[in-house]
Amino acid sequence: MHHALRLAHELLEDARLLLAQGRYRSTVSRAYYAAYHSCVALLESYGLRPSNYTGRSGRPASRWEQGIVTAVVVTDSNLSGVLTRPIALQLRWQYAQRIRSDYRAHETVSAMTAQTSVELAEHIIANVEGYLRAQHP
Repeated sequence: MHHALRLAHELLEDARLLLAQGRYRSTVSRAYYAAYHSCVALLESYGLRPSNYTGRSGRPASRWEQGIVTAVVVTDSNLSGVLTRPIALQLRWQYAQRIRSDYRAHETVSAMTAQTSVELAEHIIANVEGYLRAQHP
């Protein structure tokens, strides 16, 4: 199993535990990163590397940046068989919710937002795993 996919599963389990404890802010953050790391595994399965993209510094990226991952997943037509456009756009929604959860202390994160974040992460991970299994039986 790809190292990023293993991490995705660990973070998803953390998100589930946090959700059960009513810790919705942390749930949203861990669920986003679970989905994010599964997308990294998907990108790398296509042979892509961070250096294929321009990073925030204006030079080739040295690591997967969130902006690169979310942009590539949403716009790369090669990935549409794995992550449909609506699912890819939901990754962007998760990112926005993570920012809100991590940095906007004055805003409340609902149980529904946290639950939705976990469900979206589960869906994205399942799609990526299904694709990777089909490519490497």
